[in-house]
Amino acid sequence: MNCIFENVTKNVFVLAVWDSSWNSYNNCYFIVEDHDVTVIDSGKLQHAKYIEEALHSIGKSVEDVSLFIATHGHEDHVQAATLFTNAKKFIHHNEKDMIEYSEPEQFHYELPDQGIFRDFECHLVGCHTPGSVIFYHIPSKVLFTGDFLCFFGDPLSADGLVSEGKELREAWLDYLKDGGVSKEHLPAFLEGLKSIQPFDSIAMCTGHGGVLAGDIKEFASELLKVGNEKRIQQ
Repeated sequence: MNCIFENVTKNVFVLAVWDSSWNSYNNCYFIVEDHDVTVIDSGKLQHAKYIEEALHSIGKSVEDVSLFIATHGHEDHVQAATLFTNAKKFIHHNEKDMIEYSEPEQFHYELPDQGIFRDFECHLVGCHTPGSVIFYHIPSKVLFTGDFLCFFGDPLSADGLVSEGKELREAWLDYLKDGGVSKEHLPAFLEGLKSIQPFDSIAMCTGHGGVLAGDIKEFASELLKVGNEKRIQQ
């Protein structure tokens, strides 16, 4: 199984594990601050050894993970969280009845619909799953979008896993223009984009595939423009 482990910023790391059964990279993220590690999303249970190896490569272990937060409750975002026995685990309460985790009582279902959670701004977007959230890490200015806005099944940018991703941005705009987001889901998607737009993000970390570096606010604005035009046409 192919995996890539890279810096997003100085203390934010991405682990992208290739999942041949889904033909996609599944991503999880580490934020390293002094002796504590925060993990956002975890991959499937079979990805656990790659998480351990990645942490070891930066001088950390699963015991150093004090906080785990999930963008939503699908297996590829929560299952390997079983590794983090010292961590408090959080997910939105709308995921309580559908979380794909063997011991759901380990989770705290306390993420806000909108507001500050630890060092993050948290926004419920409700696309993909009822409890899908996005996180903006205030100290690093990194945005985590989960599967609300991701590159599932897409090839990485020619410039690598973490890049400006010009072709990925263009592909998403084309996808939206071509009706990739259904009429039914488009209003909620546009509301989610509006929650992203105010952040002064320097990187966008998604649930699958490429991590975008550079001007994320501009990308969100372009998507909003195309999405609103599409909505008027419908």
